[in-house]
Amino acid sequence: MPRKAETLTAKGIESLIREARETGAAPRDVADGGCPGLTLRLTPTAAVWSIRFRHADKPLRVRLGDAREWTLAQARSVAGAVRDHVEAGQGVPAEEWITLKRAALASKGEVEVPTFMPRDKGPATWTFGEARQAWGAWMRREVEAGLLRDATVRNYLGVMGGPAMRTLDAGIVSRITAADVAAVVETLVEQGKRSTARDVVRVSKRFWPWMGDAGRKHLAGADPNAMAGLRAPKSGSKPKRRYPRLPAVAYMLAVAQHGVLSTSVGGAIELLIYTAQRRLSVVKARVDEFEPWAEREGWGIWWQGHRKIGQGAPTEDDPRHGSHALPLPPHVWRRIDTYLAFSRREADERGVARSEWMYPAARPRRLGDPVTHLSPHTLTHAVAAMPGIEASPHDVRRAFATVCQRDLGVATPVVGMVLDHANSDLLEVSDGNAMTRRYTLDQMLALKAPALEAWQKAVWAERLKVELPDSITLKEQIVAENLRQRGVTDLEAEGERRRKAAAKAYAEGRTWRQRRRPAGATNPA
Repeated sequence: MPRKAETLTAKGIESLIREARETGAAPRDVADGGCPGLTLRLTPTAAVWSIRFRHADKPLRVRLGDAREWTLAQARSVAGAVRDHVEAGQGVPAEEWITLKRAALASKGEVEVPTFMPRDKGPATWTFGEARQAWGAWMRREVEAGLLRDATVRNYLGVMGGPAMRTLDAGIVSRITAADVAAVVETLVEQGKRSTARDVVRVSKRFWPWMGDAGRKHLAGADPNAMAGLRAPKSGSKPKRRYPRLPAVAYMLAVAQHGVLSTSVGGAIELLIYTAQRRLSVVKARVDEFEPWAEREGWGIWWQGHRKIGQGAPTEDDPRHGSHALPLPPHVWRRIDTYLAFSRREADERGVARSEWMYPAARPRRLGDPVTHLSPHTLTHAVAAMPGIEASPHDVRRAFATVCQRDLGVATPVVGMVLDHANSDLLEVSDGNAMTRRYTLDQMLALKAPALEAWQKAVWAERLKVELPDSITLKEQIVAENLRQRGVTDLEAEGERRRKAAAKAYAEGRTWRQRRRPAGATNPA
């Protein structure tokens, strides 16, 4: 039985949930004095709102939702609406109706809610295709809220919407079993698509629990544990990891600084080499993330934004909240300053504003879209086309870790700090230290600085030994390597193919210049 009703508050609810979790106390009910019948059920692993009352001389208890997701105001309002629904003679409302009621409160009336929706007249359950569409819509809302990345949505929907999984589209979700998905996995393995098969298992184990959530289980008809027994196929022999030597990294730097690559691409590769950061972090860098380091003359700081989602977004009180701070040695900071000055001058000459992105792309990804940052794949392709280089941009991180620990005497935990390994594969590096996470404002800049300076000097010393051919020859080598990797053996045939493709695109009005012309214009925009 619930205790004597007390008027609950948001902070009080948080305290009750925390107490139940930490003490492992027996399940208990807490009644809210601010709403008759509203009850908070507490267990060590859950906290659930429900409304309890008597109707037609029978006790009723209707589940509302997870107290960690619902606000107190939402719980009180929906609890009253549930009671009204029952007392109007419409019976207990469907879970979908309760979900819609809460959504309407959160959107301030923008979500339409039927007046009545009895539980025993709920809609038919989804097909697999309908479920995928609903999942996509939900994930896009999460992207807008800064909780998921676009790339995550594309990956999940691409896996669940691949040709093999589309064979299940017409099937009712409640009738699809782990054996059905396992059959799809086996088909992919037989086709030699072992990696895709592993992706199907990985994403299925996220998709089914989402469908089986209490708020939508009546729509999907899914058992959240349906895929628990699904096993991914073994990945087979993995390619050996590359640990490029310092001369190879120095050669990459020399090509990036040579001028044969575009300003953005060359600058991005240079920053990646000097800081040993991930491709995505580098291409998503913004101009306002770079500033002088006031405590050290000639140094700079890169306040690297969270690379994945908006959970680390700046706040008014902490404009650098969620950032991964990296000290930039004087040599690197001068290069950054020079790059910014050049790119601003370049923008002024074109009569446009300097992009907010440190390394903007040359054109929008789609016609009509704004020009954003470089794609991470651009850096991969640029490095792959460098003559004699077999390493990838990510291999620079392995070179940094190896050289710093083996040759430069940098402690392993410091290497992990620079590499931004929250729970590193270097076992000594972890964010579990409470002092480090809660009380250190400078993000260990004093520890990171010597490591990055030693790395910069080591790379630059090797860079001075690199001799490159003239621009024309180097560019020819890069183009030839790019064509070789694409399997092009006949340059004349490739040139003819491109000319025909360009002529066809022009005839159909699909060239960039044609599509950018204003309506009625006779000259290119």
